[in-house]
Amino acid sequence: MTMNTTNTSYHHGNLRQELMDLAEQHLINEGIGELSLRALAREIGVSQTAPYRHFKDKNALLAALATEGFRRFFEFCVPSESEPRADLSLLYFGLGYVQFAKTHTEMFHLMFGPVLQPRNDYPELFAAGREAIYKVRAGVERGYKTGVLRELDDVASMAHTVWAAVHGVATLMLDHGDTYGYHRDLDLQAEKSLRMMIAGLCTDPSDISRLPSAPTPYPPENN
Repeated sequence: MTMNTTNTSYHHGNLRQELMDLAEQHLINEGIGELSLRALAREIGVSQTAPYRHFKDKNALLAALATEGFRRFFEFCVPSESEPRADLSLLYFGLGYVQFAKTHTEMFHLMFGPVLQPRNDYPELFAAGREAIYKVRAGVERGYKTGVLRELDDVASMAHTVWAAVHGVATLMLDHGDTYGYHRDLDLQAEKSLRMMIAGLCTDPSDISRLPSAPTPYPPENN
């Protein structure tokens, strides 16, 4: 019965999504080391050559999965884009980034890790990564135009600096949390790090530099 149902869904054009869904389960549960298109085909119940109609190899499947991860990440960060204050917008982007990394750790590592290199080999994934930096860049541009951020460098350079700092905080939390947050609340430490970084970019850091005693919830309650 399962075989017939799977074949029916395949003939309706759903095999690509089934492969991605199953690959994500493997990513979360045991990693991608033993993942293969043929093994996925066996689990789904289709011929071992059927997946190759959708993905030329395992990495092509992983690239599609990582691209989907970026789509979810962009949705996750929408509240930061609706914040009118540029400094808070950058803070919320950072908080969203960190929370996404915590709640989608395996996907986060796939999106930003070394498996899918060079990125130019995967145009859709490359474009998704570019969109991520463009979102940071838009926040920096708004900060420059409104006078909230000091124009220490060109927009692109500043955006990459912000992104590097945010990504560093997220990565330290995931991979070195016992050291980064030693005897501390990791979420609170992450927010303090982000606030201090952004404060250094602001013309008036008096508000953003107020370090909280408890983590700010994300999404922010006023969004």
